[in-house]
Amino acid sequence: MELLYFISGILSVGVLYGVRLLRTIKSSHTELTTRQQSQSNISSLRNADLVSRLEDMEGWVRDIQSKMETDHYEGLSKLNKRVDELMNLAVDNKDKALKTELYQNGNIEKAFSEIQQLKANLKELQQGDYLSKY
Repeated sequence: MELLYFISGILSVGVLYGVRLLRTIKSSHTELTTRQQSQSNISSLRNADLVSRLEDMEGWVRDIQSKMETDHYEGLSKLNKRVDELMNLAVDNKDKALKTELYQNGNIEKAFSEIQQLKANLKELQQGDYLSKY
C-alpha cells in the first residue's frame, strides 16, 4: 500500500509539475504572441508611412522630370532659333563679302588698266612721241 501511495505521490507531483509547466508555457506564449502582434502593427504602420512617402517622392520625381523635359525642349528650341539667326547672319555676311570682293576686284582691274595706260603714256612721253600726236 505504501508503494501505491508512493507511486500516486510521484504521479501527482508529475501531473502538478506538468500542469504548472503548461501554464508557464501558455502564459509565455500569450505574451510572445502579444509582443509579436504589437511589433507587426508597428511594422505595418511604418511600412504604410514609407509607402506613402515613396509615392510622394515618385510624384515629385515625375514632376521634376516633366519640367526638365519641357525646359530642355524649350532651351533647345531657343537654341535652334538662335542658331538659325546666326546662320542667316553668316550667309548675309558671306554674300556681302562676295559682293565686296567683286567690287574690289573690279576696282583693282580698273586701277591696273589705268596704271598700264599711265606707263604707256609715260613711255611715249619719254620717247617724245606723245607731243607729236597732238
